Amino acid sequence: MRQTNTLLAGPSRDGYVRLPEQALDHLQLVHVDSGLDEGLLEELRADAVDAVSAGYTEWQRARAPGRAHVTVGWDWYVARASGALVIAWGDVRSNVRCVHTRGTDLGMPRTAQLLMRRLAQLNWPNAVARIALSPPPGVDAPGPALQ
Repeated sequence: MRQTNTLLAGPSRDGYVRLPEQALDHLQLVHVDSGLDEGLLEELRADAVDAVSAGYTEWQRARAPGRAHVTVGWDWYVARASGALVIAWGDVRSNVRCVHTRGTDLGMPRTAQLLMRRLAQLNWPNAVARIALSPPPGVDAPGPALQ
């Protein structure tokens, strides 16, 4: 599907916001929500992923007049071996569809790759850990067990 720059201010008829692939390098995303998901943890373990916890996170481009609302979300898990937060199955969900400089769609697999590259530049693990993995206010985190 060929798009012109005037259509980038809003979603197209199919609901996607089409952005030139270079625009992702400058896409500013803000954290919206993160949480734990026990069902996801079970799915990951069933797929032989050695995870200690798992959840979801949602991010968006700050709303502004004349700009389309852009959302990006993904599932994550904490790897047992490293303690690192990892994007589950390397999958990102978004209403963005990247387009080539000529305006033709790059498709969802390529868009997902480009989004993953952009997410690698964000400090998303810190934001997710602070929100989803921290104890609620007023509750002390468990300390080391005394022997």
